[in-house]
Amino acid sequence: MESRVIESLLDKYFEAETSGAEEAQLKTYFTSGEVAPHLQQYIPIFCYFEQGGKENLTKEVTYAPKNKFDKSRKKVYSWAAIAASIIILLGVIIQQENELSDYGTYEDPQVAMQKTIEALEMMSVYMNSGTDELGYIEEFNSTKDKIVK
Repeated sequence: MESRVIESLLDKYFEAETSGAEEAQLKTYFTSGEVAPHLQQYIPIFCYFEQGGKENLTKEVTYAPKNKFDKSRKKVYSWAAIAASIIILLGVIIQQENELSDYGTYEDPQVAMQKTIEALEMMSVYMNSGTDELGYIEEFNSTKDKIVK
């Protein structure tokens, strides 16, 4: 009869539906030493809690680096983060200072027009130097026409 009550309390315990008094009843039963053979597998659970409640930790827990480079890595990462922040900040400031005007990189429209004319003249010179080679094509076409006729 008692094992049925304990079994139902175990079911409630594993569903997290027991009260404090019911858990105390389970703890008392499993630490008593008179446990049914089919329930003996649950003894370590309640004995562990019994023993764990008596333990006190007096030692202070501190972080121990895994190796000698852990502390230096943290310092490097923090300095890298600071350096990256500074670089981003400088990039934003420099970009704001170098904003282009409506005319491109020249403030004066006449200077911008003069530079544009110079660039177009230079392009014209290079384009015209390529047309010198086209004289050979005209000679080829005239010779071809004489042969074909």
